Amino acid sequence: MKSQSISLKNLLRRFWKKSLVTWILVVLEGVCLLLMPLVIGWAVDDLMKGGMHGTFQLGGLCLGLLIIGAGRRFYDTRVYSGIFRKVSSELVRREKRRETSVSKISARTNLFTEFVEFLENSIPDIVNHFIGLVGTLGIIVFINVRVFWACLVGAAVTSIIYILSQKKILNLNSGQNSEFEKQVDIIASHNFDKINTHFRSLMTWNIKLSDLETINFSLTWVVLTGVLIGSILVAATSADTSFGQVVSIVMYVFGFMESVMAFPLHYQQMVRLQEIGGRLADSQSLGP
Repeated sequence: MKSQSISLKNLLRRFWKKSLVTWILVVLEGVCLLLMPLVIGWAVDDLMKGGMHGTFQLGGLCLGLLIIGAGRRFYDTRVYSGIFRKVSSELVRREKRRETSVSKISARTNLFTEFVEFLENSIPDIVNHFIGLVGTLGIIVFINVRVFWACLVGAAVTSIIYILSQKKILNLNSGQNSEFEKQVDIIASHNFDKINTHFRSLMTWNIKLSDLETINFSLTWVVLTGVLIGSILVAATSADTSFGQVVSIVMYVFGFMESVMAFPLHYQQMVRLQEIGGRLADSQSLGP
């Protein structure tokens, strides 16, 4: 069969059968998290009327979320460990055939771990946040249209901030990874001036990436803080909104903020993986 380069798309396509159960559990977990603020609002309104039915519903939802979340984490750790073992072995074998230096083989194997970590930890978060983002907007539009439009504008502005940063993120990751590939050879040289310069360079790239992330995060936080405060004012002054609905709206908007803040971080990871994938593709293709 035709070989495949290392990329998120090809890894998902190659190992989709092993990952299917994880995806099902991730979606179920995301739906449960989406329903949480709504059920909390029901429980509050029910308690204010002297009822306990909403509280029992909330307890059942929390229990279901625990079972689904724990089951997924037990399962996917084993699945992605197997994927890492298989693809890493292929990577080392093919690099050796090309007589690649040990320094680059070591660096590229370590860089590949970022793909596996992204599949295991980041993609479930992305799915949960996506379900939360779309679901939140879908629920809020029926509760308060003005809050819905405020959230939509906040999401659009955040997207623009990070899209404009894509090229800068890619270039900084490229510089950092190029320096990282030299690490084993530099350490093996026993030249402590070179070693010191190497680690200083690594940290310089790291600081530049961190500074860019901090600037983008700060701009996004200012935008979303305005959305949150505005939403609270609108919800609290709406005559046709119950106390439980106000609580639900505030929780949904805060959850919306968390989702919007998380997506840019995952976006930066994906840009980094794009750079790593291109670096690994320069050496070989893997897979059946």
